[in-house]
Amino acid sequence: MRYTKRKYCCLLRFPIRRTVGAKFIERAFGGQADWGRCETMTDTAKPARKRGRVSLRVSLIAIMLGTVALTSAAVHIPWLLVSRQNVADIAGQLNAEIIGGVNREVSSMLDSAIAAQSALHDTLIAGGVDFEDKSTRDRLLFAFLKAHPHFSWVSFGAPNGDFFGAQRRDDIHLRLVESRWNEALGEAARTEVMYLKDGAEFTRTGAELKQNKYYAPDRAWYKRAVWAPGHHVWTDIYIFSDSRKPGLNSAITLENLVTGELLGVITIAIELEQISLYLSELSSVRSGAAFIIDRSGDLIAFSDPGELVQRSRLYDESDLQPLAQSRHPMLQLAQAGFVENGVETDNVTGRQQMTVKAANGERYFLTVAPTVREGWLLGTLIPEADFMGAIEANYIRLALIVAAALFVVGLIALLVSRHLLVRPLQRLAVETGKIAGFNLDDVRMISSPLIEIQALADAVEQMSHGLRSFRRYIPTDLVRTLLQHGGAAEIGGERRTMTIVFMDLQGFTTVSERLGHRVLPVLGDYFGAMTTAIRAQRGTIDKFIGDGVMAFWGAPAHEEDHPALACRAALDCQAAMDKLRAEWTERGLPQLHLRIGVNSGRVVVGNVGSEERLNYTVIGDPVNLAARLEGMNRQFGTGILISQYTYEMVKYDMLARPLESVRVKGKEEAVMVYELLAARDDDGVVAGFEWVQHYEAGFKRYAEGDWSEAARHFRLAIEQRGGDTVSEDYLERTEHHMAVDPAPRILAIGSDSGDGEREPD
Repeated sequence: MRYTKRKYCCLLRFPIRRTVGAKFIERAFGGQADWGRCETMTDTAKPARKRGRVSLRVSLIAIMLGTVALTSAAVHIPWLLVSRQNVADIAGQLNAEIIGGVNREVSSMLDSAIAAQSALHDTLIAGGVDFEDKSTRDRLLFAFLKAHPHFSWVSFGAPNGDFFGAQRRDDIHLRLVESRWNEALGEAARTEVMYLKDGAEFTRTGAELKQNKYYAPDRAWYKRAVWAPGHHVWTDIYIFSDSRKPGLNSAITLENLVTGELLGVITIAIELEQISLYLSELSSVRSGAAFIIDRSGDLIAFSDPGELVQRSRLYDESDLQPLAQSRHPMLQLAQAGFVENGVETDNVTGRQQMTVKAANGERYFLTVAPTVREGWLLGTLIPEADFMGAIEANYIRLALIVAAALFVVGLIALLVSRHLLVRPLQRLAVETGKIAGFNLDDVRMISSPLIEIQALADAVEQMSHGLRSFRRYIPTDLVRTLLQHGGAAEIGGERRTMTIVFMDLQGFTTVSERLGHRVLPVLGDYFGAMTTAIRAQRGTIDKFIGDGVMAFWGAPAHEEDHPALACRAALDCQAAMDKLRAEWTERGLPQLHLRIGVNSGRVVVGNVGSEERLNYTVIGDPVNLAARLEGMNRQFGTGILISQYTYEMVKYDMLARPLESVRVKGKEEAVMVYELLAARDDDGVVAGFEWVQHYEAGFKRYAEGDWSEAARHFRLAIEQRGGDTVSEDYLERTEHHMAVDPAPRILAIGSDSGDGEREPD
């Protein structure tokens, strides 16, 4: 990406047909973008306009003239209209602040219950507390209750009817409750221990034993939690039997993570008096009123909590006071305003502001709006007279604003071109440069008030979003390399010497049938680990084939040491697989083993496919041999097999042992197959593989027909390694030869009976 002060050049050489981003850029400039070459947009370019939009020049003129016009209009608007509007605006802002404050208070109170409930749930599900241990259980419930002053109950109900809880009766009295349900008697034995707050501590004051009919599974909070297992639920508001105050419960089920068995329900009860206290302390409505009602019109919170419960039926748990039956003057005025303006509480979807007149002629702003809690409405009554003092200050402020506006207009003309044009375009040049380099994660959104620049910014943003989604389907490093080397996306290729790797999970088909859809996370872990290992060694992933992976080295970027890089990647993949197996074992998942085949040779690499869809891949006999080597691991009981072509290029960097000659379909000559064991250090040494020397000596003696020496070395290799499948196989063959034809003779491995050249599957 390059740009000058007056010219901007977008070097987009990524060979894509007209994408969504391209179409947006074309719309922004009214023409068709040529993505095959770089074009320069100068000041003389005249993009086509759409109706209803203005040019940059018109925008600048409109800003300056509009500023002066607005300033003049502000001076000459009648003061009465200004005052009326100011009062309405201030009232609206004040109501918005009240609504925001109430929403924060309600959210804080309810969210704290959910957070505490989640913490208690996680503590119990982790097995940190045994609920049958009374001492530990009481300390836990007591701790949660003391930590949250607005909680009335923190409790737990069991499926068998048992109930345990801690209750705050008032600011200084707390009690712990243990209720054991007796199914035979149809009643519960209840133990209550009383505590009194003494400074920062609570002192036990007594205990009481009683019988009652409290059965936890019959409670509303228990039933609602069971209906939605694993989710936090809320009950309807009701009158608490002890405090005679309105409140509600949150609850969540506690389940056995292994069996899914219901262990019980955790519940936290909250009295809503805290919200009423918050409303009573609002200085902005001290001469008015603020209240909360539900959709049916029942009062939930008010500055006078005594108005919340019907006095005639005080002990009925469902008797919240309807707004229409309240005798408080402010609430009666609010109800009259709702009726007069046709407000139906069950249909309020947004903030509604209206004016009402009291019996003494005083005007009030009446506002009703939904709160953050679904089903709750906040109402406010604010006297219009409270705002008249602010109007005088607005007069003075307005005069100062007019004087300042005249000064600012001059500065706007000097600064607008720089801030509206130059900086946004410079930032756009930088962001498009990031896209050109396929550095999509670094692209940042740009905002401009000008239509043309914003259209271009939106096009760049949407193009980067589209490419970020698109890159999940292609190797990102491959695309960057193609861009750097100027490769075009067209059918064709070239011959190169490359290294190809195939890998596959042994026995995955059986495991996938047993796990079903649960196999997808396992595949995700596996593919992620393999991708990381391959990319760390500069490899390119060609494709995922079921549970297999095909990768190659040497294209599009030339790599002189591509065989060594591929072998290191293969070893890293096996190491990553070892870690995955350990993790899967801890999670109770089946053991899976990785088979890898590596081969090097001359192949054709390039874009293969049709005009509509291309795939950058490699084709040729070396590719087929790599795939067959991967499958031959099953025959040898090995993890990584490499061909003699790869071995010859890495034998000074890697430790590998010869296994056997195999005949490749379509070729007459046999190919020696090697097992890749480890990477050599800078001195060509590999610690811990001394047994390989005995294996190679036995292999050599076996080829020479020296059966006794071959058997001796194979036994030493097995002993030093602690078991070796390949050595054991050759030892068995050797002993067979010793029994049938003990005379030494030169034997080309793969030519005698039982050692015929293997042909890959």
